[in-house]
Amino acid sequence: MRNSLSVYPIALSSFVIGLHMAPAFASGREGEAYVAPILWIVGITVVAFVALVVGGCVRGALRARQNGESILKGSAHGLLRGVIAFLILGAASVAGLTMLSILWIAYSFLDVYVLNPH
Repeated sequence: MRNSLSVYPIALSSFVIGLHMAPAFASGREGEAYVAPILWIVGITVVAFVALVVGGCVRGALRARQNGESILKGSAHGLLRGVIAFLILGAASVAGLTMLSILWIAYSFLDVYVLNPH
């Protein structure tokens, strides 16, 4: 029977290779301009996810050890809390960026049609 843990290094290496090959899939000069910002967005998202999940696991394990409970159960509970924290952070950042986009569009319309009429 195959070891299911051997799948994770393969998936991680495929993800990293895919990120490095992103410029090759960009179509023309317009597509090349989007590669760097997309890589930054993906990188920041992955770092935030890993930090919250690992931090949640460590925090859950430490709390479980202090309370005399199973460390495995505490780290699993912390893992769940880390994923939930990532989802909340993602929702809050999407909401915040949406509001900033609305304000930017409103400002641009005001600037063009109200503040600088031609």
